[in-house]
Amino acid sequence: MGFIDDLSVIVDLLVLVAVVIFYTGFLVWYHTLYKKDPARAYTHLREGGFVMALLGGLLGLFALWGEFVWPLTIQTPGGALTVYNIFFFDPLILLSVLLVAFGAAVWAKLPTHFVGVMAVVSGGGVVYYGYLGYHNNLTLDHLETFLLFLVWGVMAIASYGATLFVDWFVVGTQNPSAGPLASSTTPAYPRMWTVLIMLFLIVVVLAGIAAIWYGQDITWGHLGGLGP
Repeated sequence: MGFIDDLSVIVDLLVLVAVVIFYTGFLVWYHTLYKKDPARAYTHLREGGFVMALLGGLLGLFALWGEFVWPLTIQTPGGALTVYNIFFFDPLILLSVLLVAFGAAVWAKLPTHFVGVMAVVSGGGVVYYGYLGYHNNLTLDHLETFLLFLVWGVMAIASYGATLFVDWFVVGTQNPSAGPLASSTTPAYPRMWTVLIMLFLIVVVLAGIAAIWYGQDITWGHLGGLGP
């Protein structure tokens, strides 16, 4: 029962992470490219970064506890199976690091594309974890689990472009040296950046839906068994 409770909280936090990333990303894009108000965009980015770091810290607590305690153990005819701890908690550690690092970088007015590079590598790893879980039939809900890992991994990879946008046109207005290369703080190709950010936000929405679907089928469905 403790495992189910922990999993439900983790899924809830994943949904909140997706919501905060989408809301922050949309507001930053809106105030940067549509309203031409980088100062307001940066204020919203700071608030979003703070909430992301808070959620990342909470996820990190659960992940570190799982990495040390290894609570997910299933008894099989061949003995105890504990691979689920690696499968679930390793990606959570990576997500926690990315969220906290991004929030800290934004508040310190430092480049966020370093976090974006880590996200590309981490996202590829999460997709690979999901593939192995699907290929080896680690869970009963193979498709839901694979899609969860796949979409969140793709979201992490796609976030690299978003961090470049942030560094050049949002944080860059506060600290011009934050961009990876010297550039104007006004986007030269606003439509290209709009397409890039919209694609990223679509993936974020899909990540939120995948978390809700996974939670509905895997975790929250258990609550139905608690009633009379």
